Amino acid sequence: MRKFIAILLLSLSVTIFGCSNRPLGMPSLYPCSITVTQDGAPLADASVILVNISDVDKGQAWAPMGRTDSGGVAVMRTNSQYNGAATGKYRIIVEKVETEPSKLGSPPPADTPEYEVWSSKSANENLAQFALVEAVYSSSKTPHEIEVGKGANEKTIDVGKAVRKKM
Repeated sequence: MRKFIAILLLSLSVTIFGCSNRPLGMPSLYPCSITVTQDGAPLADASVILVNISDVDKGQAWAPMGRTDSGGVAVMRTNSQYNGAATGKYRIIVEKVETEPSKLGSPPPADTPEYEVWSSKSANENLAQFALVEAVYSSSKTPHEIEVGKGANEKTIDVGKAVRKKM
């Protein structure tokens, strides 16, 4: 009988209080996606970060971010794992960086002595990085903003002409 009562109480508490792995204090999140184009074409593999400007005291406590797919769409996820963004006004930052290819070529198969040598040399390689989006879009001067609220929150932005500037 005690076992039955314990199971009943456990199932009742799960029903009443729910079962969630969300952090304590996390606000309600709403679907949010940003479509990014560059010179009119979808920009794939770019990082999109929303910086909360309506609640500067909390800063980036619940930072929404995403990565654009082949169509240029980034689905925002808060703290990299929870779909959506909290209510607020955000500045939209877009960054895309390319690293020059290794001069060592492709890595040999793992678990081989050749891979160990390649890996060691690769770690010491100093490869140039290039920004593929103008710096203004990855700073506080970005002209793009979105206000997130109840319902679907979607915005399309263009980050200008394609660039390749050494960082």
